[in-house]
Amino acid sequence: MSDISPTLRTHQTRTVAGHPVYWRVEGSLLELSALRQVGFFTWNAQSFAERWRRRAGMGLMTLLRPVAYLAGRTLATRLLYTLLRGVTRDRLDLLGEEYFEYFLKPRLRKRAVEALQHAQSEGHQIVLIGQSLDHVLRPLARHLDVHSFVANRMEFRDGVATGRLLLPVIRPRGPFAWIASGDVDGRVLEAALLSQLGLQERTQLAAATQPTHRSFAVNAPAVVPFETAPRVDKLSIRRTLAGKHILLIGVTGFIGKVWMVDLLEQIPDIAKITLLIRRNRTTTAQRRFEKIVEESPTLDGLEKQYGTELGDFLRKRIEVVEGDVSQPGLGLEESVRLRLSRSLDLVVNSAGLTDFNPDLRDAISSNVESAEHLLDFIRASDHAALMHLSTCYVVGMRDGRVTEDLRENYNPPNVENFDAEREIASLREMIQHIEERSESPELTRALRRQALGRGADDSGVTAGELEGVLRRNRSRWVRNKLVRVGMRRAQHLGWPNTYTFTKSLGESILARRGKDLPIAVVRPSIVESSRQSPFSGWNEGINTSGPLSYLLGTNFRQLPSNAKKCLDVIPVDMVCRGMTLIGAALIERKNARMYQLATSGINPCDMGRSIELTGLAHRKHYRTQQGIEHWLKVKFETIPVSKQRYERLSIPMQKAVVSGINRFAEKLSMKKPPLAKAERDLNRAEKLIELYEPFILHNEHVFECENARLLSAVLPDDERSAFAFEPEAIDWWDYWINIHVPALRRWCYPLMEGRPLESRPPRDLGWGPEPFAAAAVAHSGENR
Repeated sequence: MSDISPTLRTHQTRTVAGHPVYWRVEGSLLELSALRQVGFFTWNAQSFAERWRRRAGMGLMTLLRPVAYLAGRTLATRLLYTLLRGVTRDRLDLLGEEYFEYFLKPRLRKRAVEALQHAQSEGHQIVLIGQSLDHVLRPLARHLDVHSFVANRMEFRDGVATGRLLLPVIRPRGPFAWIASGDVDGRVLEAALLSQLGLQERTQLAAATQPTHRSFAVNAPAVVPFETAPRVDKLSIRRTLAGKHILLIGVTGFIGKVWMVDLLEQIPDIAKITLLIRRNRTTTAQRRFEKIVEESPTLDGLEKQYGTELGDFLRKRIEVVEGDVSQPGLGLEESVRLRLSRSLDLVVNSAGLTDFNPDLRDAISSNVESAEHLLDFIRASDHAALMHLSTCYVVGMRDGRVTEDLRENYNPPNVENFDAEREIASLREMIQHIEERSESPELTRALRRQALGRGADDSGVTAGELEGVLRRNRSRWVRNKLVRVGMRRAQHLGWPNTYTFTKSLGESILARRGKDLPIAVVRPSIVESSRQSPFSGWNEGINTSGPLSYLLGTNFRQLPSNAKKCLDVIPVDMVCRGMTLIGAALIERKNARMYQLATSGINPCDMGRSIELTGLAHRKHYRTQQGIEHWLKVKFETIPVSKQRYERLSIPMQKAVVSGINRFAEKLSMKKPPLAKAERDLNRAEKLIELYEPFILHNEHVFECENARLLSAVLPDDERSAFAFEPEAIDWWDYWINIHVPALRRWCYPLMEGRPLESRPPRDLGWGPEPFAAAAVAHSGENR
């Protein structure tokens, strides 16, 4: 079996300098190897029914193969690959890598590899020629450090194989040729190769040559300025931001940390970044930032760049001030506020409460009142501009293309008499009413009975203990009531949750009261793992796609979804590139009022594809693990299903069965239901899917992002690689399988399972007490 691998066939020939050297990849058992390849792909079809249909087709093809081969080797090759009709390109790419890694790579002939490497060392440009599909030959070429190859290629429509091969068809070389093969030198004359492939001209062979690196086609439209966007002829990020003073609010969050680090790495001449951080119960603002510097992996690149000088660099560039954006004057001391108002060039607010359905008081404070206080601060400043981060999903429960317009009093159903400020006042009255009701005698008596339990006997508790329990129960009652009230009001007005509802109200405040101010509202879509910066695969916390992708890696493999609906995910570093562009445009006063940072309008990835890519990423991980549990998870694939099928065959049905068993156990007076944990897990999964249905099932949004692309188009050539906003450059296959899901597995899944993240020693920067407070005093007289 050790000779099943590709061998390198002998054709003694002289090579001309500068011309490619074609190297045939085949072995003594190439026909069997090819059959095994297609068999591997068909056995790994997506659904159970599809798998068995392809197995039956494989058996029939095995019977017809000798007859087809006698009729013609090209015909036999074409018939062989018709079995792959209906398989996606994404699946073939992963299965091709898997087939190479686990089947071909261990069987590569050592002498054959050495012969090819010797030819490379002599400066020859090697082009591999093989009968396999390009999905298999590409990882082989990459392993051998060969930059181009010629292989059989499937025809795809909308990413799905039609079952037809593109020309030229790389047919097997015939029984006598491969039986006699055995030499390790696979060079073949170009003329002979053209004859073998049935080609007439060299240009046909060149056209069939593919690069080893992955390529993908995206039909990104040209950037066209519209009347709503200001015309920008040129924009230099480094020149604009050099010497500027920026206030960043929200550095403790996911986006804020990445953007701060990106600025420090890419704009070394920036004058200062002031960080507004809120003190929590036990930790000062300064200490919270110090912990970020000591512990966060986002600063690994800066640490590598500056080494032991990192602490000094940060002291020169960073100032920490204690405040709270939800408080008047941003919660700053008067002297600090006045100093900042004179020196700041840009204020960036990336803070905000991101729970979907929080306490309505917290949502109003974080997402509405913060916008009001920022407006007051900007109006009192000498020349500062404001960048305020919102979310694309303020659009609410509606379908269609979403343009980049900042509108007053926006509401999804477009009710004409809706007034955002009147709505905010109404919500505040509702909060006050619920808080007053919580102190009513009627509710106090009910809460007291609840605290005492059955019998309502207070003789066994002290007055202080009872008062403490009543206080906690009253607080819990108010919080739960405000969560439900906020959620109901949001859904009544056309938003899926309290978060998007209050974010939209905050936007309306900015649109109405900030017409004369330099303001830009930035709407990212679903912000996820980084592609490149601060490093590939950084993520933090439990974000939007984490719970869903985790669920698809367990035994729940059916997700209720509209397969054609776009899941608008954008890497965090792409968002940060957009923020840097917008920040520079604001300082230059060349900004639009609204920017959406999204992918659905340029490089969409629909739910069907994202679900399959998630399943393939889990498959790649479980393929490396040992044990029957992981083997089973490899065999079952994730699929999108209709809501009706989900309710009939998935979690709701399983929950009904498990609940029935537990109820029957209770009737038998069993102390503990046998499937209590399973019922709890099913309940959590069901609630999770209900929470995410607006993102995965309803509301087919397509978010335009032309305003940021306009800024990107006018960048100088030497700044494009660092700052260009290019969602069309994202290869979703590589991002999902090799970056995003592994990042979630490293940074998100442990938190969901209650496990600690991987430990790392804190950075020792040798800081003395209050390093940033001292730096703030030193900076206080430096800026205008």
